[in-house]
Amino acid sequence: MRAAKITNKATRGFLDIGTAKAAGIGTEFQGIDPEQPLFSIGTAAAMLEIHPRTLRIYEEEGLVKPFRKAGRRYYSLNDIQWIKCIRYMIHDQGISIAGIKRLLEYAPCWNIVECPADKRKSCTVCNGNSHH
Repeated sequence: MRAAKITNKATRGFLDIGTAKAAGIGTEFQGIDPEQPLFSIGTAAAMLEIHPRTLRIYEEEGLVKPFRKAGRRYYSLNDIQWIKCIRYMIHDQGISIAGIKRLLEYAPCWNIVECPADKRKSCTVCNGNSHH
């Protein structure tokens, strides 16, 4: 089962991943704290046009660590951006999940997702604690 396609005006075009730059978050979410966990797994899956099981697999593989509250997963805009980057690497670059995990051992994630310098200090991916 495929997640429903989002068609509201604010997000149209936001989800196309054709180039590395397309893996970034657009300006339509300006003013929202990118670290605030706002999106349920169903909403995040719909935004990314993937099945929620895919998000669970990424979590099981340690590539993403959503916020949990009362047994539910919540994703931030930063999580969505990171997942879009993961999807780009897998589908457009042909890198396996194991390959992505291996790359993260040698290169900080900000080389992949271009995190701002002030976010790097608290980045859980690059500090080896867990992943976005």
